Amino acid sequence: MAASRIDLNLLLVFEAVLETRSTTQAAAQLALTQPAVSNALNRLRSALGDPLFVRTSEGMMPTPMAEDIAAPLREAIEQIRRTLGHRSGFDPATSDRRFRIYMADVGQMVMLPALLEDLQREAPGVCVDTVAPVGIAQREAAMSRGDVDLAIGYFEDFQGPFHVQSLFREQYVCVVRKSNPHVGESLGLAEYARLPHAAYVPRGGGHAVQERAIAQALEPLGVQRQVLVRAAHFLGFTRIVGATDVISTLPSRLAQSCAEVTPVRVFPTPFDMPGFEISQYWHQRFHHDPGIVWLRRRVAKLFAFSGADGALPAERATAACELPACLAEDALSADCASERLSD
Repeated sequence: MAASRIDLNLLLVFEAVLETRSTTQAAAQLALTQPAVSNALNRLRSALGDPLFVRTSEGMMPTPMAEDIAAPLREAIEQIRRTLGHRSGFDPATSDRRFRIYMADVGQMVMLPALLEDLQREAPGVCVDTVAPVGIAQREAAMSRGDVDLAIGYFEDFQGPFHVQSLFREQYVCVVRKSNPHVGESLGLAEYARLPHAAYVPRGGGHAVQERAIAQALEPLGVQRQVLVRAAHFLGFTRIVGATDVISTLPSRLAQSCAEVTPVRVFPTPFDMPGFEISQYWHQRFHHDPGIVWLRRRVAKLFAFSGADGALPAERATAACELPACLAEDALSADCASERLSD
């Protein structure tokens, strides 16, 4: 019989009987019944056209053919065990891996400095490249290929097989320069509507969605903004806010970063405005990649909002990660076979 038609589990039975010289002891070693071992041995005998083992007073003794194939089969089985049990590790202290992260200007200003400080301390050889977010199809394709490891920020929902972990909830605030003569000690809706606006709308993330949310929040109030400028990049945006009488509606952490470099004042929005989640995303293909596991745990430790019990937000899979029932059963069967070989 062709070798391709032999069930590999039969070779495990061969190995166990060769070692124990007993179908009963082989059954105990493999967590099978003695009849199951005898049946498997008979199938292997039929496939190879040889008795393989003969019962004697000293136990089940191998035939010359069994002795001939014993060493190569043991070596092959051990190689399979090593292959199934091998997972390349990740040592942050010695790694020189370069990670690529989708991250908008907001993330680079608010999160990247703390992340780099942490990496220099924990993984001095590790490097990070930030990549400007692109459209959802391009973003998902790049992450499925492994060209980009993580996406961190506020994104429209990923549609493919991804995992996501919420980090923190963000809210909007308003920013004006300190010397703006049209704003007093507080900011009301009338002032908000009257001032020219500077909108930060980078491509690729969820900021366009946020911009629409602002318009929707104002619509019931009968307020329409005059948007003087829409900026796709944050470079120079702080100077616009700090040098003119515009008002800008920004995420609170970005507004705080702006206040650290420009003399501005920060106010709550004078209307109800929904918040949004900052999360990190990674592709299902790399869910168990040791380096990416380590990186996303560092990100979560640095930025995730822990609960009252100190637990970090749970990682969750998108619906696209779920297998159909028939495939899930096949996967389970494959896992069981793999466990036998790796035990």
